Amino acid sequence: MTDNFSHWDKVYKTKDHTQVSWHQDHSTISFDWILEFADKEDAIIDVGCGVSILADNLLAQGFSKISLLELSTTAIETLKTRLKKSSDKLSFYNENILDFQPNSTFKLWHDRAVFHFLTSPKDQKIYLKKLNQYLQKDGFFLLATFSPDGPKECSELGIVQYDKAKISKLLGDGFDFIKMFNEKHPHPNGSIQSFNYFLFRKK
Repeated sequence: MTDNFSHWDKVYKTKDHTQVSWHQDHSTISFDWILEFADKEDAIIDVGCGVSILADNLLAQGFSKISLLELSTTAIETLKTRLKKSSDKLSFYNENILDFQPNSTFKLWHDRAVFHFLTSPKDQKIYLKKLNQYLQKDGFFLLATFSPDGPKECSELGIVQYDKAKISKLLGDGFDFIKMFNEKHPHPNGSIQSFNYFLFRKK
């Protein structure tokens, strides 16, 4: 994954946020699974939050410990402005997940389409080390990636496609698989993108 903040900042500066391929008017699987498996007092992090509506949806349900991590300064500032009335319930991190060193841990780690940009084994290992370090015991890892029948690149960057066997092998014995779901996500241009959602519990 590129460590170039300018790449993602350019995306959010130059594109209509409602027309990027990952846009949702309302969070779907992620939101439903968080409601099912997390308590409103749990610490939750959204890795690669962009300008996602997920935080808005969770705040509306009473969640009060939400961390938002994003490379793009433009995206983070957009969220800060949009969610300023709930700033006491939010923590913002404008940085690369590979450099992440928070002072707290999380009960639920949400990643909708960041991990699949990590195309080198080295970066994947660093990410998984962070996940293991900052996700609490019995905490949940909710991951969405392009599926094997989905796109091979996104936003002019290569990605890695995942199925259950592939992601389970990378996570190893430290996580229990709970469930998965294949979503046919509608692109604003009218096409369909195939995502796999995975939910794991850390042992």
